[in-house]
Amino acid sequence: MFKINTDKSVISESAGSSFINGSGVFDVSVNFASIGVSKSGAEQFVFNLDYKGSSQTIYGPYYKGTTANGGKFSDISVGLYTTLGVIVGLTDGEQFTTEVESHKVGKEQKEVELDVIQELTDKVIKIQVQAEFSMYQGEIKENLVLRSFFREDGASAEEILNDGEVGKRLAMVEEKYASNVSYKDGITAEQATEWKANKRSGGSASSVPAAKTTAAKTGSLFKS
Repeated sequence: MFKINTDKSVISESAGSSFINGSGVFDVSVNFASIGVSKSGAEQFVFNLDYKGSSQTIYGPYYKGTTANGGKFSDISVGLYTTLGVIVGLTDGEQFTTEVESHKVGKEQKEVELDVIQELTDKVIKIQVQAEFSMYQGEIKENLVLRSFFREDGASAEEILNDGEVGKRLAMVEEKYASNVSYKDGITAEQATEWKANKRSGGSASSVPAAKTTAAKTGSLFKS
């Protein structure tokens, strides 16, 4: 696990439904968060969240690379999780800690043992997510990518560390970035809108015309 580093170069931040289903800033309660490990050994934070009384899971970006790549840390992802650490009270040099706990997960509510991050359980925070549309195996896919974290009162990590004006960063994000959507692999906004409408009506996602370019999924993932 990485250590919290509150150096300014690391901590600097860049710019209706009961489920989170698009871009925005959302008030959530973290039921629990655990360390997810891919088959190739990469590690990420997995958040089980409560939003308006409904539970859903958001997969954060990988902070540690695959075993084949030496398990190197990602500066960008570590920076993002560092802001989360500051928001929940960790200080310079401290680390998130984990303990093995049993939780029911997935549609079948199967009980599994997870490495649960102790500092995040039952924390109420704000999260910014961005909808991202990409192609995977010839079909459009939508992911919700974690972009930033804020304390329950709207304070950013920088504001906490520098005793700055609480909520200034959040107000800027909500005004300029919260509604942004990312389109990859040649997908257009019109195609994404049609795909979502077709999905809501129970149609096949593959029936929606999209760009011919096919690329593997990268980065953060969203799964309900």
